[in-house]
Amino acid sequence: MTTSTPLECWIRPVGCTNTIIKMMYDFHGVEIPKDIAGAMMCAILSDTVIFKSPTCTTADIKCVEALAEIAGIEDYKALGMEMFEVKSAVAGTPIRDLVKRDYKDFDMHGNKVGIGQLELIDLSLVDDMKEALQADIATIKAEGDYHSVLLVLTDIMKEGSEVLVVSDSDDLTEKAYGKASVDGKVWIDGIMSRKKQVVPPLQDSLA
Repeated sequence: MTTSTPLECWIRPVGCTNTIIKMMYDFHGVEIPKDIAGAMMCAILSDTVIFKSPTCTTADIKCVEALAEIAGIEDYKALGMEMFEVKSAVAGTPIRDLVKRDYKDFDMHGNKVGIGQLELIDLSLVDDMKEALQADIATIKAEGDYHSVLLVLTDIMKEGSEVLVVSDSDDLTEKAYGKASVDGKVWIDGIMSRKKQVVPPLQDSLA
């Protein structure tokens, strides 16, 4: 792409793109419509896991507070919980759809790694599905010639994650997170963010 004039680019270390969009509205002095403000607020609450994610910043929180006022939402945290209750509705959803709901591929020092994540209000919602979920990530690994495939089951109330893993390295999670997996599963306290907490140590361990 070529342009005759320099491009304007807004990049900020915040938890959600909509926080930047709110800043852009403010910068240009444009009033945010009530319905748009509500949608933006919900996006920030979702991306920051109602401010529990380590990616959340004070800017995200301030933007939610301002957007809630515009949208006329008194208890935005309660609304956030309602959103995650809906996101946690997994019954009847095909296993592959759950694995791929929020899934990304990575090249880690020449190793192909796939990482999916499900954010739930209670991991008991998938207790009956874990065997099928593990079988499916094993299938994805075989079909895609991956080094490793992980599915991060995040409990937003307990603020931690159970990681399901299939890998060419038996000690993958022990090297990356200091905790060995047992039967392809390991619980890790405090893990909420794939971007900030799952990927970096995993990439370092495969260097």
